[in-house]
Amino acid sequence: MPVPETELRVRWNKPVRNPLEVLVSGGNESGHLYNARLPMLHNLVAQRAASASTPALLAAAAEIYPHQVRAALTVLSDPVQRYLLADEVGLGKTIEASYVALQTLIDNPQARVTFLVPDALRRQWVTELRTKFFTDDFPRRVKIISHDCPDRWEQYHGSDLVVVDEAHQLVQDRDDTDPIYRVLRDLAHSASRLLLLSATPVTSSHTTHLGLLHLLDPDVYKWSEREEFARRYQHRAELANHVLSLDAEFHPLLPSTIEMIKELLPPEDSRFTHLAANVLDLLDEYEGLRDEARMPDLETMVTALRAHISETYRLHRRVIRNRRSNVLRQNDDSAAVAYEVRGRAEPGKLMAQSYSPAADSLLAWQTQLWGHLLDEGLENRRADYALALAVLASRLGGSSADYLDALRWRVRRDEGTAERAGLSAREQKYLSNVPVAPHEAAILEKLESESAGEEAREVDELIDALLPALRKGGRIAVFCGPGSLASTLTARLRTRFPKVSFFEHTRSAGPDASETAISSWRRPVVGAAVLIADDSAEDGLNLQEARSVVHVRLPWSPNQLEQRLGRTDRYVESNEQRQAPRQYVLTDAEAHSHEWLSLLTGGYRIFDGSVSTLQDAIAEGLAAVWAQALEHGPEGLSDFAEAVQEQLARARREIDSMDTLESIFDTSPHDIDFAERLATFDADWAATRNDLLGYTGRDSSDGIKLRHTVRKINDVMCEVFDLKSRPLISPHLYDRANLTEEMAKGTFSRSQALKAPGTRVFRIGNRLVDTLASVVWCDDRGQATAFWRAEAAHRGEPEPYFGFDYLVEADISSALTLTLPLVQQSRDAETALRRQAERLLPPFTLKVWVPAGASAALTDGNIQRWLQDPYSATDHNYNFKNIHELMELFDGQAGYAASARGAEAVARAELQRVTNLADRCAVAQQQGHQRLSVAKAQAEARQAAGRLLGETENYLLDVAITDALVQGLSNPTVRLVAATCLVKQGLRRIPRSD
Repeated sequence: MPVPETELRVRWNKPVRNPLEVLVSGGNESGHLYNARLPMLHNLVAQRAASASTPALLAAAAEIYPHQVRAALTVLSDPVQRYLLADEVGLGKTIEASYVALQTLIDNPQARVTFLVPDALRRQWVTELRTKFFTDDFPRRVKIISHDCPDRWEQYHGSDLVVVDEAHQLVQDRDDTDPIYRVLRDLAHSASRLLLLSATPVTSSHTTHLGLLHLLDPDVYKWSEREEFARRYQHRAELANHVLSLDAEFHPLLPSTIEMIKELLPPEDSRFTHLAANVLDLLDEYEGLRDEARMPDLETMVTALRAHISETYRLHRRVIRNRRSNVLRQNDDSAAVAYEVRGRAEPGKLMAQSYSPAADSLLAWQTQLWGHLLDEGLENRRADYALALAVLASRLGGSSADYLDALRWRVRRDEGTAERAGLSAREQKYLSNVPVAPHEAAILEKLESESAGEEAREVDELIDALLPALRKGGRIAVFCGPGSLASTLTARLRTRFPKVSFFEHTRSAGPDASETAISSWRRPVVGAAVLIADDSAEDGLNLQEARSVVHVRLPWSPNQLEQRLGRTDRYVESNEQRQAPRQYVLTDAEAHSHEWLSLLTGGYRIFDGSVSTLQDAIAEGLAAVWAQALEHGPEGLSDFAEAVQEQLARARREIDSMDTLESIFDTSPHDIDFAERLATFDADWAATRNDLLGYTGRDSSDGIKLRHTVRKINDVMCEVFDLKSRPLISPHLYDRANLTEEMAKGTFSRSQALKAPGTRVFRIGNRLVDTLASVVWCDDRGQATAFWRAEAAHRGEPEPYFGFDYLVEADISSALTLTLPLVQQSRDAETALRRQAERLLPPFTLKVWVPAGASAALTDGNIQRWLQDPYSATDHNYNFKNIHELMELFDGQAGYAASARGAEAVARAELQRVTNLADRCAVAQQQGHQRLSVAKAQAEARQAAGRLLGETENYLLDVAITDALVQGLSNPTVRLVAATCLVKQGLRRIPRSD
C-alpha cells in the first residue's frame, strides 16, 4: 500500500553518529529502548575508564594483581611494543604476556600471534590461553611453537606479536654467529611486536644481555659494538655502587662521591657537571651545609643528580622487572586481591640406609683426583675439575645407573651414555673440559663390576627410604633430576603399589604423555597422587597443587634448584595452598648429598625464600664452592657456608645499587592504581549484569529481546544467551556469524569464573559483549526519545526540556600525528595513545538539561531529578500518531529542529559551568604535567651525555608526543551520545498508544 512521503522513515545501514539529527527528524522511538541503551552505554564507558581502554584486563578470567596490570599497560600504552618482561620466578610473566596477546587480538581480530616456548611448556601455554584468555575465540590466529624446532620458525615471520618464553635459554652462551640465535633474531626482527620473557636478573652476563636487547632493538644494540657494550656494562656496575652514596643525609660524603663518579663519566657530560656544581654550592669548605634551612634544597639537588645519572647510563628502557620483595608487600586498604605465593619450608631428611657403591666411588674419584692434581702441579685447574665433580655428584642417589653413565661419558665419550644420564651441553662441556686422570678408568671399571645386577635392589631400597614422605598422602611431586631414574622409579612403584596413582613426567615419556600425567595428577584425589619427574618438569610448570615435594637428587647448581622450587612456590590459587608444601630430601650421611644439602640450607638459605635475584652471583661463585669439595671432600661444602653467606650479602648490595641505576622512571601518575580501579569496578559486577540484561532484555517485553537463561555449568551459575533468537538489531550490525555458543556462556562475577577454568567473564573484550557494544554505539534505536510526562501540580502551558548525554574523552589527534611515522599501522598508534590518554583522563559521561528557548542550562536540582527519572508506564511516547502534538508546541517541525539545535548549543557552552568537567580536566592535566616533566628530564639527560647509543631522538619524540597528549587534556573531545525531548504537562486523560 502507498505510504505518504511525510510518514516514511528509512533505517539505513550506516552508523548514526549524531543523535540530535535522529531527534529533530522525528526518528525518536519508545523510551523503553532509551532506558535499555543508556545504562548499557554508561557501563561500557565505565569499563573503558577502569581499564584505560584495555578490555583484555577485564575480559580475561584471571585474578587482578597490580604488578601484572602495570606491566601489561606499560606495554600496551606504547606505540612501539617491544619489551623484555624480567619478573622474578613465580610472579606471573605468563599472565602479563597473555594480557598483551589477548589485547592484540581484540584490537585486530586478524592479527597473527606466535608463542615460542620450551616444548615441555607448550601444553601449559595452550591451557592458560584457552581457559583464561579465550584465544580460541580468534580461530587460527594463535600459534604455539617449540624451542626445539628452529627449522620451522621461518613460517611465522611477519607475525603481529611474537612472545618468546624462557628467552635466555635461546640466548645464553650464544652470539650472533650461532645458527639458532640467527634464526631467532630473524623471527624477532620480522615481528611488529615482541615480548621476551626471562627471569634473568639485571646483573646477567653482558653477552646474554646484549643478545636479548639486540632482539628488541637491532639499531641501538649492535653485535658489531660488542666491546663498547661490554665496557658500558662493566662501567655501570661500578657507577651504581657510587650512586647509592649520593645521599643528602650524609652530606660530608658528597664531595668525594661526586669526584669518584666524575672519574667514571665522559667529560662531555656537561649536565652532570652542572648538577654536581648545584649540590656542591650548598656545602661549605668543611663539607657541611652552608645554611641548615636549605636542607630541602640539597635533597632536591641530590635527587636531580641521581635521576640524571640513572636515566643517562641505564642500558634500556624497555625492560620491565618486578621483584618478589616488592610484589608481596600487602596494601590492606586496597580493593585488589593481595598477591600471595606458597612459600618454602625447611626440608626433612630421608636417610639412605644401605651402602651405596656409587657414592663410595665418587669419594674415591675425588680423593685420588685431588692427589693427582697435587702431584702434577695442576692445583690451578681445580676450578675446572670441580665443576666435573659437581656434575657427577648430581647423578648420585637411588640407582647407580645415571652416575655410571655420566662417568662412562667422561672416560669413554660414549654418546649413548650421555643421553641416558641426561647430560646437558653445558654438563658435557664441564666433564670434557679437563683431561681424564689415570685412576678414573679403574674406578669406573670397579663400579661397573660392583653394581652389575644391583639396579633393582637399589631402586627398592630407594622406595623404602621414600615411604615416610609418600605415606603423607595428597598430591606429591617427586623430583629425580636428569637421567633415567624417574622412569625407572615410576615403573617399580607401579609394580609394588598397584592401587596408588603414580604419574610420570619425563623426557622419555614424551611431552604429550607428560602433559596427560600432569592433568591426571591435578584431578581430585583420595589417598595419594604421586607425580614423578625428571628435569623436564623443573622449568616453567605450575605445580603449586603439591602438598609435598620430594627431592631424590639435588641439582649441582642452586640456580636449577631455585627453578625447581619455583614450580610449587608460586601464586596461591586456593585456601589450601596458603601453607607451604612439605619438603623432603634424600641424603646419605657419608656422601656429598648430605653436605651439599647443609650448604644449600645454611649458606644459600634456598629453602627460606627465593634466591632468583642472586642467580648470577651464585653462578659466578659455584666453581669455588665445588673446589672446596674437590680439595677437602664433602665436608668442604658445609664448611663453606659462611663464605657463601658473605658472598650473597655483597651481591644483594650490588643488585640494590644496580636497581637504583636501572630503575625506569614511572611516567604514569603515581597516584593512579589501575588494579585498584579494575577491582573497584569488578566489585560491583551486579550493576554490570543489571545494565547488560537491561539492554538484552530480561523477558520478552523489554530491551532488544536477545533471550537468555541461567544454568549451572561446571558448578558455576552461568548466563547463557540464545544466539538463535532474533533480537531487535539490524542484521548489518549484529555479526552473528562470528559468534559461537561458547562465547555466549559465562558469568558477570570474576570470583565465580575463577572457580571453573574456561568460564568467560562478560565484560568488554568478550566477543559477544563487544558485538552488543558496537550496536549500542551505532544503532539509532534508543539514541533519541521524545515523550511527555504528567505532573499533577503543573498548571499552564506544557514545558518542553531538551536533555543531552555527552561522552567526554581526551583529544589525541595532535599526538597521533607525531606518532604515525613510528608504526606500521595507524590503528596501532591510535589504540596505544588512547590508553596513554585515558590513564590521565578516563572517559566519562555528562548529562545537561536545557529548557526549550532558554539561554542557560538548567541548574535546579529538584527539576533535574524529576527529568532524570527513567521512562515508565505513566509516560507517553510521541509516536507517529501523536508527534504532531510535539511539533505544534514549536510551531512546526522547523521550529522544533531549531529549538533542539539551539538547546544543544547552549548545553555545550554550559558544560563547564553546570558540570565538573573543568575540575576533571584540571586534575588530569596536572598529572600530565608531572609525567611531562619526567619525560623532559629523561630526554635532557640523554641528550646531554655523549654516549647514548642513539636513543636520544626517541626520547625527544616521546616528549613531543606526551606534550601533545597533555595539551589534549585541557580541551577534550565532547561527543553527543543521546538526545531527549521531555515535555512537562498537567494531568490529562489520553488513551495509551505507545
